[in-house]
Amino acid sequence: MTTDSASPERPAFTSVSIYNHPSGLLSFWYASEWQLYAAPTALPALTLTPDPGDPDSHIAIAVQDLGAPLAAKERPAILEGVREGLSKLDGCVIESLAELRQEGRWGLEWHCTFLSGGQRCRRRGRIFFSDRYQYAVVLQGSSEAHYAYWQGMFEWTMLTVGTAPFALQGWLSAADESSKGGVQAD
Repeated sequence: MTTDSASPERPAFTSVSIYNHPSGLLSFWYASEWQLYAAPTALPALTLTPDPGDPDSHIAIAVQDLGAPLAAKERPAILEGVREGLSKLDGCVIESLAELRQEGRWGLEWHCTFLSGGQRCRRRGRIFFSDRYQYAVVLQGSSEAHYAYWQGMFEWTMLTVGTAPFALQGWLSAADESSKGGVQAD
């Protein structure tokens, strides 16, 4: 990362990798040169770090088994829990906190800043629920400048997080069929 604020150098992908958890619950794409740390747990709990010298700038992704699907009546408790958790961060300023609604899924997304070691950090978080699982994705910069530097790559990775394994061969076959008119895209 350059210190010249007039025209900061931007990171670029040189290659990408696909992460598919062995249980089939999670997949996502990420920059191949990033460090991927997986906790030794049955369900996915991972951290991606683009710069090993700055471990506080990272993406954390975790899946939890709730034992049953989230009921609509439980959503206000989740919203309040996220608000309460964010309020416990030192000097937290919640810039946005919104519901995410998608067919078969519900979730929350937020943007905030907070203090860590005297430095103002930026975080974007998203939790969503699919079947009986809770998925959490947190993007964090060790400073607002570091978040801004990595933001495009952070958010691209977040957008690729899926709840099933990604099979490149199946995707390519579907794309090939679509180009021949055999499969219609929405």
